[in-house]
Amino acid sequence: MTVLETVADRQAKWSATADALKATIDQARRSVFVLSILGALAAALASQMVPGADGQSPGSNPRTWVAIVGVICLAASTFFSARLLGGEHVAAWVRARAISEGLKREAYKFAAEATPYDGTDRVKAGELLDDERAKVEDDGSDLLSLQATAAGAGSTPRAPVSHDDYIARRINGQIAWFVKKAANYRGAATLLRRVEFGLALAATLITAIASVIGKTAPLWGVQFDFAAFTAVLTTVAGAVLAHVEASRFDFLVTTYLATARGLRTGVIVHRSRGRILSTIVKAFLRPKIPHGSQNGPR
Repeated sequence: MTVLETVADRQAKWSATADALKATIDQARRSVFVLSILGALAAALASQMVPGADGQSPGSNPRTWVAIVGVICLAASTFFSARLLGGEHVAAWVRARAISEGLKREAYKFAAEATPYDGTDRVKAGELLDDERAKVEDDGSDLLSLQATAAGAGSTPRAPVSHDDYIARRINGQIAWFVKKAANYRGAATLLRRVEFGLALAATLITAIASVIGKTAPLWGVQFDFAAFTAVLTTVAGAVLAHVEASRFDFLVTTYLATARGLRTGVIVHRSRGRILSTIVKAFLRPKIPHGSQNGPR
């Protein structure tokens, strides 16, 4: 096995590890989001239900069980936030992804014979690549227990590539990836913000109506508490907005589009053989894996 193949295998493992860590974070965020909304709805529903009669067992009253469901949902939401969304979990994912991208960067530079792997002495270049691999992986020594098994060979080159191949595989493919992801995140952020806007508007209108007809009023044969319902709408709207901010959709859209633009500019302006790779590498060294972002290129 060549040094380049070793680096490719190690990169595939670190990429799979980063994917697994990120999947856990994403699932935890979705769970917190859903549980927060369910807990608020259950609490509001329980407040509208008729209390049990004197002497009635709490377990025989549906209101009690609805209230219990609400409490469980809110407690579980808090638990998942504390256990799965702490800074150490996000940091572990970011470090694993950074190691994966660092190995891929060095592999592509070696395969394309870019600095510092240029020259005719490929044995010496291979030794230098192996040294760089060790340096990159040293930062993840404490993450080895979390390392996942790669499902495939990955996208890191295992043989030399020409400059045109580098542009086609490393650059154009990544530009398309960034543009597609930015569009997906923009769509998700727009949808969630529209939902939040509608909920906030509904809460405002209900508050205005309650100021005229009173805090409670009969509705479909039930004494409806407008204040409680307004509180639920406000809580759900807040949960939606918090999910948008935690996912950092807007920041990802801006960062990904800026990176894609930088890569395009590097290809267009520095098309000559001697300058293109160094320019492209600089673009790839920009911070593209911030806290809260989605998985980067594999």
